[in-house]
Amino acid sequence: MIQVTRSDGSSLLINPDRIETIEETPDTVLTLADGKKLLVRERAAELAERFAAYQRYIRSDARFGGRRRTDPPAFRDPRTYENPSRATMRIARAVR
Repeated sequence: MIQVTRSDGSSLLINPDRIETIEETPDTVLTLADGKKLLVRERAAELAERFAAYQRYIRSDARFGGRRRTDPPAFRDPRTYENPSRATMRIARAVR
């Protein structure tokens, strides 16, 4: 979610994936996927930077290996970790 400021000064969190267009007339107008329009104080360039930061934040775990509860401890060698599905993963690789 990214934070925007309405023209009356109140804050609002918006899912940036729902934004269809950003128009910069004298005021900045966001058009959402459902057709709703919002008038905000931020400039289009600032909203684009917030959107990019949001995307980097969302993708950072997947890209840089966010840890899960089922992952082996960091100090252990992953090749020696016994994953319950490791045998089937090896078979799948061998079949290809």
